[in-house]
Amino acid sequence: MIAKADVQTFFKSYEKFYNDAIADNVDMDDVGALYSTGFVSVTPAGVMAGENGQQLKDTMKKGFEAYRALGSKRMTCKDVSVTPIDQDHCVAKVQWSGEYERKDKSSVTIDFEVDYLVERRDGSLKVFGWISGDEQAELKRHGLL
Repeated sequence: MIAKADVQTFFKSYEKFYNDAIADNVDMDDVGALYSTGFVSVTPAGVMAGENGQQLKDTMKKGFEAYRALGSKRMTCKDVSVTPIDQDHCVAKVQWSGEYERKDKSSVTIDFEVDYLVERRDGSLKVFGWISGDEQAELKRHGLL
């Protein structure tokens, strides 16, 4: 089984890469290395499947640029719970806390959770999917969009 401590360590690294990307100080190859060869994304907007490669890195880079533009300052991994699936797969429920600055310079913190599908591949943990809530609605509700 994948150890909870290993998943927690993985998401602390994920947090660091995310914050480095918000600061525009990250190698997108390092970010891409957090993901498996293929992945599935499930949100209220629909289900999307993709492959890890240059298109994913380009899409993620644009996403981080968009987060910076709307005032994203820091993302903190507050807690991780793990539900095993089998020897090499689990679901990690990650509690995130996002710090943002609105256009009027006021600060807002948004807490949310994402369920990640995680696998052990070639000795390393990788994300192969995620299930999240309506991020756009939350950003609008807090005056960021």
